Amino acid sequence: MLVAFAVALLQKMPPKKNAQAEPEDPEEGSGTYVFEDGSKYEGQWVLIANESGEKVLKRHGTGKMIENGNVYEGNWVEDAMEGEGLFKFSNSSKYEGNWLRNKYEGQGTYIWPNGSQYTGNWRSGLMHGEGVYQDVKGKHWH
Repeated sequence: MLVAFAVALLQKMPPKKNAQAEPEDPEEGSGTYVFEDGSKYEGQWVLIANESGEKVLKRHGTGKMIENGNVYEGNWVEDAMEGEGLFKFSNSSKYEGNWLRNKYEGQGTYIWPNGSQYTGNWRSGLMHGEGVYQDVKGKHWH
């Protein structure tokens, strides 16, 4: 009878915690990373396991990426531009708006170096649906 009571009591007890456990590496954080080619990322990151189970560092959260004269500042999801962001191209054109897996998606504005622009809907990186194009002389095209 005493053994049955002890077994029942042990089953209800929470597991013991090891007071000597070593601290784990952080799963997320922020900082600056300079790539071998000189490009630079400043922002939030997360460690995510890849297909083989290895943890790899990925841009995740808000951050700024500078590469070959191009600058992206905005949201990242597991190493992809996603959510709101501004991309300034080295040729002076820029896109500001929504992103999905590194492509313009949803509402956004693209401005060409000559000042003409398109504001409207995008799908998979292409103008799609409702939108307005304005040329350099200010003429609007719907």
